[in-house]
Amino acid sequence: MKKILFTVMALALLVGASSCKKEMEGKYAPKEKIQSVYQERTVCNNDSVIQQEPKFKSEEWTWENNVLDRITYFDQYAYENEEGDGMETELVQLYVQLFKYDGDGRLSKSEILGMASMKAEYEYDGKYLKTMAIYDEGDMLVTYQFNHEGSKITSFDLTLGDELVDKNKNAMQQLERVNPLRFVMEVEPASKVMAATKSCAKRSAKVGSKANPVVHFDMEWSGDNVSKIWANYMGATMQYNFNYDNKNNPFYNLFEMVAMVNEGFVPFLPLSKNNVTGIAETYIEDGESDTYSLAYTYTYNNKDYPTSKKEGDDYGEYRYETTYYYEYK
Repeated sequence: MKKILFTVMALALLVGASSCKKEMEGKYAPKEKIQSVYQERTVCNNDSVIQQEPKFKSEEWTWENNVLDRITYFDQYAYENEEGDGMETELVQLYVQLFKYDGDGRLSKSEILGMASMKAEYEYDGKYLKTMAIYDEGDMLVTYQFNHEGSKITSFDLTLGDELVDKNKNAMQQLERVNPLRFVMEVEPASKVMAATKSCAKRSAKVGSKANPVVHFDMEWSGDNVSKIWANYMGATMQYNFNYDNKNNPFYNLFEMVAMVNEGFVPFLPLSKNNVTGIAETYIEDGESDTYSLAYTYTYNNKDYPTSKKEGDDYGEYRYETTYYYEYK
């Protein structure tokens, strides 16, 4: 079935700590503060492990006076040793993400330095987030306009920048690991996302649109968690339905920058108080629908914060799993 791919970057936002006391959007103050994140990658066949990479530190979080100052990201690369009789691994720093705040302690800018060079800027209307813009090397990639009903974001408009169509493929591949939704979704190469983004922009041009493509998203809530996000664009419908546990989300109220997932992009904003355990992605076009499901399992500490999260994908008889381990201060 033919699918229209909705693609671009997505942002991590926030909602207040509770429905009875709404905090200003843009503040991140978890009770349990992450210090390090580790990864472990495994390949299975018929429930048997056939390959398992060594566990490695993928993130280091730095806090200044209980405020998140930066996250340093790493990856592990495997290569054949000099004797040619085995593989060795090396931990490499990819980039650093810096967080800057305004006089009210709300995030005003998030900036990535290193393999990628990106930034996101945030504007507020009173205590609520109004707009966000993402830039790469000074070029605007995407902007978001957020709409509230009461204390919650219920819809947003996403505008694609002209520069997305012209971005160099190699430059986009550098962003492969820039995925703050790694705690919710599996990581996918940036080149795939950018290719689909270009397809979206070109489709808009073919139907005679001279303005930058704009996609409107609606959201539904179940208590303190986003339960559904959907959009209709150029004859196709994209819909995401979410399930949660009843434990504490350590990334609740954390802004980050971009996300690339599967064949499109997921406009899922980790606004939710609990951890996502399942996602059903549905694409509807020409009266036909296709649903792809994702599932996540966790372990927790005695304060009901996750200490690990496992995600996986099946390809034929093989299953590729990634487990994230969280250490707190």
